[in-house]
Amino acid sequence: MRPVTRGDAPKNVYGVEVEFREYGDARDYLIDRIGDFCSYCEVALHGSIAVEHVQPKKHHPGLETEWSNFLLSCDYCNSIKSSKNVALDQCYWPDSDNTSRPFVYELDRAPRLADGLSPQQQSIAVQTLELTGLDREPGASNFSKKDRRWQKRREAWGVALHERRKIESSNTTHQRDSAVHVAIARGFWSVWMQVFHDDIDMRRRLNAAFRGTAKDCFDNDTQPCPRPGGQI
Repeated sequence: MRPVTRGDAPKNVYGVEVEFREYGDARDYLIDRIGDFCSYCEVALHGSIAVEHVQPKKHHPGLETEWSNFLLSCDYCNSIKSSKNVALDQCYWPDSDNTSRPFVYELDRAPRLADGLSPQQQSIAVQTLELTGLDREPGASNFSKKDRRWQKRREAWGVALHERRKIESSNTTHQRDSAVHVAIARGFWSVWMQVFHDDIDMRRRLNAAFRGTAKDCFDNDTQPCPRPGGQI
């Protein structure tokens, strides 16, 4: 799950903080800050883009139009997360934690827990996957054929592997730039970072190209590090 930096509330041309009459009005500002990708499953949102409330407005009405409570979501992650009232410290969040650390992405697999997590970290990571159903895959009891996120993720794996082979055949700046453009169109940052796990240059390019990726979550060699102020 890609860690993102949403930043402070946007301001208008007069330097005054924007007040949102409706939470949907924040959509374009969010896209400008963190790109048009689902904050949870990471799919590229070419169609319907929902302004997602980290803490559900049903239980926290005072946060319904609060910038710090907004992320972006695909319809499926949004509907599964729904209005579940989960305490912030019971899950890992893309805007406050380094959500690339507790999860591992493998070909044709749902995200799984990374090795080396403490029992507490494991518990939080499991709840995070369950919150939006990112642990759902074919064969699982809770899987629905209507849920195409796994298929889109698998397609992204195929495309990313193809782009890697092209770079191995012709390792040019143009080929690397082309691969990054394809990645942005597909989404699934975590898949691309895994496919290029040993290519620091490509990982740097991907982090820079996926708008809003949290810079303070990675060291100079693009390896994930604890996020300042976060749980992990």
